[in-house]
Amino acid sequence: MKLYELNASQEVVKLQCKYTLYKRVINILTASVSEKPIDFEIMTQAFNKILERNDCLRLRFVKQDKKLMQYFLEKFEFDNIPYLEFTTQKEQDKFFNKLKKKAIKYLKGVVIEPYFIKTFDGKYMVLLKVCHLILDIYGINVIFKDLFEVYNAYVNKTELPTPPTKFEEVLIRDIETKNNSDKYNKHYEYFKEYLESREEPYYAGIHGINQPLWQKQLAKNKRAMKMFFVKNDTTGYMYNIDKATIDKVVMYSKQSRISMANLLFYMCSITASKMNGNVSNMLPLELCNCRATNLERKCAGTKVQSIGCYTVVDGEKSFKDNLASFVENQNQLYRHLGFSDQQFEMMLHKRYGSSMLETYYSITFSFIPIVNTNGIEFNIYSNGKGALPAYLAMLYNTNEGDANLAYDVQDKIISRDDVIRFHKNYVSIINQIMDNPDILIKDIKIN
Repeated sequence: MKLYELNASQEVVKLQCKYTLYKRVINILTASVSEKPIDFEIMTQAFNKILERNDCLRLRFVKQDKKLMQYFLEKFEFDNIPYLEFTTQKEQDKFFNKLKKKAIKYLKGVVIEPYFIKTFDGKYMVLLKVCHLILDIYGINVIFKDLFEVYNAYVNKTELPTPPTKFEEVLIRDIETKNNSDKYNKHYEYFKEYLESREEPYYAGIHGINQPLWQKQLAKNKRAMKMFFVKNDTTGYMYNIDKATIDKVVMYSKQSRISMANLLFYMCSITASKMNGNVSNMLPLELCNCRATNLERKCAGTKVQSIGCYTVVDGEKSFKDNLASFVENQNQLYRHLGFSDQQFEMMLHKRYGSSMLETYYSITFSFIPIVNTNGIEFNIYSNGKGALPAYLAMLYNTNEGDANLAYDVQDKIISRDDVIRFHKNYVSIINQIMDNPDILIKDIKIN
């Protein structure tokens, strides 16, 4: 049995659990839903096949000398996968709430819990509860794609598709990179200079300016928000962004040669900034895929890394001019993704003198292209606990052309009404900007 240490992305997940009273932040709940019937007997065969084809699903964890290590099982499969039928939404929601409140027992060999479900409204669902140490949200997309391609091959009695690449090969390279002291020192010096040349950022939550706890912080001349390690319950919401709006983003992205991820991320930051009545520097987090090579792009596993994106918003300049500075900054940041987010946070607090129990991170944003084939809908669900105020996952449907924005927000500071207001303003701001990229930031309207 060959043991491996964790890669940099997995180290972040481990620390999320270590420094919170609740361990559920390590859960990821996702599902693929089909209106067409699924033969769950064949799907069980397909699921066991992808356990063979995707080695990250065979990862197991053990502590050695108080250090968390991992290894790959040669073989693993499910004798049977639980099948559930629900007749009411209340009954189904009750099951989901119970499921998400239990931390996955990764130290006892449980890293993935699959369920086959006939939903209350007559749809067919494959639900996965997975340990974040083995998969990130991009990797889950790889898994579902492989699962349904294998399932269709079994149903149609055709040749199996080419399997994804091995995560083990990627993991070995990741560990070598993580332990490269020369690279680490270059990252450290970059971020040290990065912060020394910038003023303290401003927390701009999607709840807006009038949130009572944020008002208390402001009254103390604070620019960072308290972090809640005890009562950090979260609720998930998902709202659509129509195809007409996304088409404008796609067109502008092609014309300007700027990625959709950067465009949508920056407009998200502008929305939060405008809603807080403070068009100034803020610090959202971006969850980056970190799959740069062909080998990495074709494998699942955990490769996502977060990076604090110091965001300058100048109200007197146009969106186009603001965006140019932002993209230039992002391109520099992407070269230093190997630097751990924890190290960056410590540098933040040392540089600006804020408490380690406070955060500048109001938003955590990720852009996830989803390949929905044969009428399969991909869903993300809240895991019930959150380490930071608001996680926003933009699920871009590459087939249909629209997008769903999944929100997972801390109940203590962000309500459903806050999310709805933010989402409406976000869609409005996307349209205002895409219709006139030369619009001055100060002239952008919010409700």
